[in-house]
Amino acid sequence: MSKPSAKESSNKPRHRKGGKPISVKSAVGMFALLNLLSDEEALKRALKLALRDPGLIGAGLRSLFEGQGFNIVEMMSGEPDAPPTKAEVLTLVEPALKTGVEMATFAQMVDIYLFGQELTPENQVYAFYIGARYAIAREREPTNVEVKQIWHIALTLARNSKIGTPHWSELEGKGKFELKDWLDPLKESARKRFETFLEQKRRAEAAAEQSLNHIMSQVFSDDEEAQ
Repeated sequence: MSKPSAKESSNKPRHRKGGKPISVKSAVGMFALLNLLSDEEALKRALKLALRDPGLIGAGLRSLFEGQGFNIVEMMSGEPDAPPTKAEVLTLVEPALKTGVEMATFAQMVDIYLFGQELTPENQVYAFYIGARYAIAREREPTNVEVKQIWHIALTLARNSKIGTPHWSELEGKGKFELKDWLDPLKESARKRFETFLEQKRRAEAAAEQSLNHIMSQVFSDDEEAQ
């Protein structure tokens, strides 16, 4: 029985030995929640929206806080005496999910190139290129000036890494064109891998959209959704 090719192996879900792969949807949700929990203002806003809920959630929270000695009237100062609207919930949830998409996609990229595969100078170049390009140009095609900037950042980081420094020194010691001959095909491959990264991001965005729809369906009834 023949062994699967490297290409076939790279398409399989990566996970630690003894564990199960986490789904894109779960990863997006996890990072969105972490982002929300790290934002004090967003947490305060979420609490006020929850306290305005006329159902069991709002009643339970009001009872809990009043039991702890909090002044609910003072806490809700400036808030309308009405249930939270769909627009208010979207304003709170959508930014967290958007950040969750980016964090989940980058986490997947880091896992693939820096942890999931053998840590090589090539994989470091791919990871730094993807990170630098997305930071500078996002999803659009970078300008010629930006391309130079992206590669300067990626190669500087790779060259000064623990495994990159001896590799660069070895190639430069072999002759004038050794480094260039190594980098040229690597650059072409990096551009293709960036497209794969964007595809992963689009899948994460689709998962985030599903999560958002689920949240809205749980918060609002069918009649409210139709309004």
